[in-house]
Amino acid sequence: MADKKRSQLIDFLKVVGMAGMVLVALSSPRGGDVLIKAMRGNSDRKELKYKRSEFAKSLWYLRKKKYVEIVEENSSGVKIRITGRGIERVKKFDIDNLKIKPMKKWDEKWRIVIFDIPNKKKNARNILRSKLVELGFYGVQKSVYVCPWNCIDEIIFLRRILDIDGYVSIFLADAIDAEMGLRKMFNISTF
Repeated sequence: MADKKRSQLIDFLKVVGMAGMVLVALSSPRGGDVLIKAMRGNSDRKELKYKRSEFAKSLWYLRKKKYVEIVEENSSGVKIRITGRGIERVKKFDIDNLKIKPMKKWDEKWRIVIFDIPNKKKNARNILRSKLVELGFYGVQKSVYVCPWNCIDEIIFLRRILDIDGYVSIFLADAIDAEMGLRKMFNISTF
């Protein structure tokens, strides 16, 4: 599936997920307009007409994949709700797209992530470890990672998504013993 199409489907799932349940008046030519606008912002009429047909196709696809379910259907439209499978799909896509931007000017603070995740959550531990490396963290020890960039929101997001809140801590430090080597590794000026 093309990235743009996948992104639209994820946007659709996010909107349905945030709303809890959505009533879509499919009998009306403007049936999906509110949902489409929530996904893509305001659009002109010509663009909305095209998007309505795409919306109907997306709804069909998401139902087929069991990401959404029809709760109620009548002559005025349908009520749809995101399923547990749909929620998991949104979570996975969001984790896959998670990025940390380097700061223009470093604030001279180190973000240190430490974790002690039990074996019963081994899969989450492995995902966290590989995601930290992917995000640009440096592993100081097996369960201690450091990064100079602002990333606290991203780590909180990972903790929640992976259901490991109580096992992961984030520290903000002014200094670290291996600072000179880390500055060089992260390409941060020493002056």
